[in-house]
Amino acid sequence: DYAKQFASADTIVIAAPYWDLSFPAMLKTYIENIYVTGIVSAYDESGMPVGLCKAKELYYITTAGGPYDPTYSYGYIECLANNFFGIPESHLVKAEMLDIIGNDAEEILNQEVSRIFGNAIL
Repeated sequence: DYAKQFASADTIVIAAPYWDLSFPAMLKTYIENIYVTGIVSAYDESGMPVGLCKAKELYYITTAGGPYDPTYSYGYIECLANNFFGIPESHLVKAEMLDIIGNDAEEILNQEVSRIFGNAIL
């Protein structure tokens, strides 16, 4: 059921904190459970994966207490989305350095919201 829900979504939004250079294990478990051949992807005659998802965009939203490195979090999700699920566009939305003494976490978050939405009233 989750695989069908994922494959039929118009837009995918994933929100996950940045933990230990990646994301929580629960997200990895979710990805493993929705990655069902014949629902989110298939294989062509040469054995290459072909994405079957309806979504044209995926948004990955994260926060980090220190500096953010997307390699093993967003990078992994972006690769799956673009190369295996058939989702052509992915976007990273991040607020980092939130736990650094002297940084104003609320201001950092507000700046990221403004970057994304401009001056729109939320």
